[in-house]
Amino acid sequence: MNSEPGITILHRLGESLRELMVAIPMPVVRGIFVGLLLLLLLWVLRLPRERVRPPAEVATGWSSNLKLWAAVALGIQALIYLVF
Repeated sequence: MNSEPGITILHRLGESLRELMVAIPMPVVRGIFVGLLLLLLLWVLRLPRERVRPPAEVATGWSSNLKLWAAVALGIQALIYLVF
């Protein structure tokens, strides 16, 4: 059945998948990844205020705005992937 001893159908499947993935150019992969980060950023920025702020009983301030910090983190990640 197998031309090489120890090679299973899973080895062949894995090798086929690896060859497909290697065929995708890196700029395309980078674009897809950064695009997903930007879509996530857009989603975060569109969340209603009630979903991202602590309850009224808890002390609030500018640092309790989770949208701000999520946007900063996603922006930094996108910038890193665009530059490097």
